[in-house]
Amino acid sequence: MRKIEDIRLFKSDEMNESIGSYFAGKKLNAAVFRIVMNLREHDFSFGDFDHLYVVFIPGDSSGMPVMSDKIDRYSPWYRQCFVPVGKDFFDRLNHSDSHEKIISIIKDILVTYFSSENFSPDKIAGCVNSAINQGENMLMKFKEKKTAKRRAVIFLRYTDDCEYYPLLRIFDSDDNLLYEKDLKRCTTLDGFGDIQLGLKKITIKPRKNAFTEKMSPVVFEYIK
Repeated sequence: MRKIEDIRLFKSDEMNESIGSYFAGKKLNAAVFRIVMNLREHDFSFGDFDHLYVVFIPGDSSGMPVMSDKIDRYSPWYRQCFVPVGKDFFDRLNHSDSHEKIISIIKDILVTYFSSENFSPDKIAGCVNSAINQGENMLMKFKEKKTAKRRAVIFLRYTDDCEYYPLLRIFDSDDNLLYEKDLKRCTTLDGFGDIQLGLKKITIKPRKNAFTEKMSPVVFEYIK
């Protein structure tokens, strides 16, 4: 079972194998990604794929979303779900007054097709609702480092500009908060690899890849 990675929104004039055109602006995209983050933190899974492409098509608005059974042999990590909507709504998909209904449709798809004994409809709805209600203030635990006397946690927030805004918190062995620091906003998480945690200092090393060759570790002395 693969943890959820993303939900993406598209529109198409008809139900076919092509994905269609991406229409979501930053604010809607950020709201949907926060839902994904919250579901992921709770170990939600689609099954044997991790990306869901929701494709809106003009049609009978009373029709049910249809999960496609087609699997792209070269990209088996995604599936498509086609959602018929009335023409007026279809033409306004990229308007802010459509966001609430789009979120509701996503929630219905998740509940209808992906609820299970391990992840009930109420649990799915709770994750969606809390992500929407908390907005940019929602925290998702991303990385944790524990020692005998310290615990460091990096939480992720996701802004309406589609940037990560990490938050570092360090606790003692009794779970008292010793240090809290807003970290630099970023569009990728390449800067967050191994964590070295001492009694007075923390070092966050970048991941080891081609994009981080010139990136230096970040060091904070949290007790002086």
